[in-house]
Amino acid sequence: MTDKEALSKFFGILYQFKMNILPVIFCLLLSTGLNLFIPLISRSIMDEGLIERNQKKLLELVLISFGIYLFIALLDIIKEKKRIDISSQIQFLLSERAFTHLMKMKISYFDNTNYAELLNNINMDIIKMSSIADNGFFYIVTQIFGMFGGFMGLFIINFRMTFLVLAFLPFKYVFMKWLTGKHKQRTEIFIKDNQTYAKWFGETVGGVKEIRLFNIIDEKQKEFENRQKQLVSSQKAVNMLGQWNQTIDFLMVEILSSFLYVIGANLMFQFQLTLGSVFAFITYSAYVTGPITTIMNMGYLMSGIIPSTKRFFSFMELQEEESGNIKDDITFHELSLKNVFFRYENKDEFLLKDINLSLSKGSKTAIIGKNGAGKSTIAELLTRMYIPQKGEIYLDKLEITKIDLYTYRNLISVVSQQIYLFNDTIKNNICLYREIDEDVIMAVCRDCGLEEFVGDVSLDYIVGHNGALLSGGQKQKIALARAIIYNKDILIFDEITSNVDSISEIQIKTLFKERLKDKTILMITHKPELLREMEQFALLEDGKIQIIENLSEVMGFGG
Repeated sequence: MTDKEALSKFFGILYQFKMNILPVIFCLLLSTGLNLFIPLISRSIMDEGLIERNQKKLLELVLISFGIYLFIALLDIIKEKKRIDISSQIQFLLSERAFTHLMKMKISYFDNTNYAELLNNINMDIIKMSSIADNGFFYIVTQIFGMFGGFMGLFIINFRMTFLVLAFLPFKYVFMKWLTGKHKQRTEIFIKDNQTYAKWFGETVGGVKEIRLFNIIDEKQKEFENRQKQLVSSQKAVNMLGQWNQTIDFLMVEILSSFLYVIGANLMFQFQLTLGSVFAFITYSAYVTGPITTIMNMGYLMSGIIPSTKRFFSFMELQEEESGNIKDDITFHELSLKNVFFRYENKDEFLLKDINLSLSKGSKTAIIGKNGAGKSTIAELLTRMYIPQKGEIYLDKLEITKIDLYTYRNLISVVSQQIYLFNDTIKNNICLYREIDEDVIMAVCRDCGLEEFVGDVSLDYIVGHNGALLSGGQKQKIALARAIIYNKDILIFDEITSNVDSISEIQIKTLFKERLKDKTILMITHKPELLREMEQFALLEDGKIQIIENLSEVMGFGG
């Protein structure tokens, strides 16, 4: 994505806030217009009040000056409140869009995503982009307006001295342009270093147990020091560039002011200017030279925003899940895979080859095969987490990608190998934002073997991050209860007894015979006790499925 494309998208978002931005610009223009009178009033205070010792005139001018400053202060408060509101709204809008997009992105994106890096990138980019509403960006509008007013003031006081100010502007412009280019370059380096560090940090925290068990804390500490030094060095380079910007701008203005003082004093000695006019001229010169800094600083500040804007919108362009639009008259009599081929991204060979499998309503099917054969991948295809490269999956005679995602997934419940529980209560992890009677919840807990544990800790027990306060078996039972309580037509179970004891296995077998007897079940397992409850057996080997009718041929096949 080019700089121009990224900025075009960003300003398209800003356009939505035009009615909020207009009051801010109005306040800024009004306060700038009032500020243009201050040098003239100050000149009169000095020449007509102080030098001529006219106390009445002095008091009148001071009160007028104070009144103007008071009104400007009131405008600034109104302007700042509006500006802060705009900045907050922009940040919320960008965050909301990023979150909504993240929830809809293809699941393959998360296969190799470091979540700490992802969060760091999104937050950093949104903060950078929201800074568009800082004073510096709104201020440029008033500075341009003030620049024209400043020129008028300079010509009114002394047109010959005005050419000295004009001669100064090209030097300032050239320097600021060079500094803007350097700032963009160093900001891009800092963003890259920050992203690299966030990725390393996320991976390191994720492997903290292994770091302790294998005593490699010292090695990781050295890695931390090296990566932090690189990050700090990049940050210092950006910050120092900002300081050089301020310092040299200050020195250039002071040099110009010094020349103006000398020339103005000479004209005053020749009675061509008054003392008040000299000070008023120098003030107006700041109105002219200041905007050059502000205008160029716009480029300087944008050079820090553009890299984040490009990365943010590149992220927003990543593909989302494709959803069909058919929502009504969805029935289920058969779910089938026909001639399905699938391979993961960055893989040359197909994991699944010409898969044909039918799940009729009320059927009980087991998929068996060695680890890595692709059993869980079939479950992912059936839930539309992945889309096959070849072949189709049908719900009755309707290709599933034509069905609305929400509608389709409302037919299927899943208990996967990699269970995820939210840091919430047992009840909320089972119900997942649905209002369900507690009697119904407890009945499901009883059928899933959770009744005793819930009786000890209650349904309001907080399970911790991803069920950290539970055993593996307790997590599986909660996931099983969650899948069952939704009462969907199709249930997919992927090694649901891998962490439960023999008593719990018996409870699950009873569950199949009673509560789930009329449900369509796809079971991925190698446990003989569960296989005996199945009616159809599919052996997945070398990427292909073979339907086995005889249970004795299935028994003993290793998973």
